[in-house]
Amino acid sequence: MKPVVDGDCEGEVVLVDQYMSFLGEVDPVRGIVKTEKEEISVEGKILVFKGSRGSTVGSYVIYAMKQYGRSPLCMLVKEAEPILIAGCVIAEIPLLVVEEYDNFAGTLKNKNHRYVRYTRGSGILYAW
Repeated sequence: MKPVVDGDCEGEVVLVDQYMSFLGEVDPVRGIVKTEKEEISVEGKILVFKGSRGSTVGSYVIYAMKQYGRSPLCMLVKEAEPILIAGCVIAEIPLLVVEEYDNFAGTLKNKNHRYVRYTRGSGILYAW
């Protein structure tokens, strides 16, 4: 576990096991991620995804989610790139890189109830 934007987070997990473009695939007003199959609410949840791709506007979409009160509690990713980092910094959303992401995502896929806790500075992620 590598904190990029450190902070506490605890809550229900939403797994979107793909790379996302915040411009176009995220509706900041509704707190929704749009995939090919469905629309997923991330508001007040822990968003787990591979990483971001696309436009520099993505940072502002993350910030807009926070301003509308529709942001995730924190983001757990396989890779963090500058646009995602900047968005989480300005929105004050914890961003953590999960070093064993593929194993972690696989575990989440196999559980009916997914809940995660991370405490600032601990380096330990609890999932049940």
